[in-house]
Amino acid sequence: MKILVFNPSFLGDSVLTTPLIKAVRHYFPDSAVDFCVRPENAPLFQGMELINEVIVFDKRRSAGGAGGIFRFARELKKRDYDIIISCHKSFRSTLTMALTGVLRRVGFRQSAFSFLYTETVNRDMSLHEVERNLMLLEPLIDGFRQDEVKAAAGSAEVFVDERISTNAAKYIKSASGGRRLIGMNAGSVWATKKWQGEKFAEVSDKLYEEGFFCVLFGGPGDFGDCERVKAHARYPLMNLCGKLPLGQLPSYIKAMEVLVTNDSGPMHIASAVGTPAVGIFGPTVKALGFFPYDDKSIVVEKELYCRPCGLHGGNECPEGHFRCMGEISADDVFQAVKKVLGNE
Repeated sequence: MKILVFNPSFLGDSVLTTPLIKAVRHYFPDSAVDFCVRPENAPLFQGMELINEVIVFDKRRSAGGAGGIFRFARELKKRDYDIIISCHKSFRSTLTMALTGVLRRVGFRQSAFSFLYTETVNRDMSLHEVERNLMLLEPLIDGFRQDEVKAAAGSAEVFVDERISTNAAKYIKSASGGRRLIGMNAGSVWATKKWQGEKFAEVSDKLYEEGFFCVLFGGPGDFGDCERVKAHARYPLMNLCGKLPLGQLPSYIKAMEVLVTNDSGPMHIASAVGTPAVGIFGPTVKALGFFPYDDKSIVVEKELYCRPCGLHGGNECPEGHFRCMGEISADDVFQAVKKVLGNE
């Protein structure tokens, strides 16, 4: 049997889909399971034994009209899938799935034009995103039990090159004088999800005084945020922003003892590679279901009347005060790191 798991969404969303793939492999052990993601996210999953093939869906190519959707649907149809499981809720995704002609197409009831799926399930917003996705297996598993499926799924996973991870730890420790390593992710797609760079720098300085060395991670678009951290830091740190291909990022994050991060994709990569995260949440809240999916990480946040102000954050604070991030102090985050490290 051939099964496609479809979720060409943000980086973190795709990472949080991997427990669903693991559950599919558990309940359908003889199946070939493909995973459809955005082209830029594919390196995170290529090379995983869990996945038969990573399929890319460039939504930007199909945005210009129906032609791109029809072409991609024809490509999927040629692969002769028996089942498609779609975590994505857009009309474009629903239509694409319908055009494949695959006989069993499972999606969320809340998806646009969900009647085009052959089977749907409720997207329970009280659950973590991982567990919401696992509910898509309900029509496919006789005697479906949520606790059993959750146990079979386990944690998220991404591809890790252990050799790169080992060499990264050696290289950075050598450059830092043998200090213990803490990662930092100061960027985000959304401006309101970014904690202030000066505060990241202050945390870095506090950690340096405790014998740690901080390493900045980020993509090319995060360069300005990381440079701001570096400019405000009093002690040395390493800025790897824009210097690592995405496929190597999990290996480097695995070499860290903790990742201090905004609510963004690298936070979920950290959980996937077993590195605890200290997540800094401003416009978003844990109740939305996108907090770190492990039992070691901590979320730092302030309770405010205006939170959450959206599912993803935004480019500016709707209230004009940005208190959700402004009221989180460097000491709040520093103490959270110490708690994760077990130093309290």
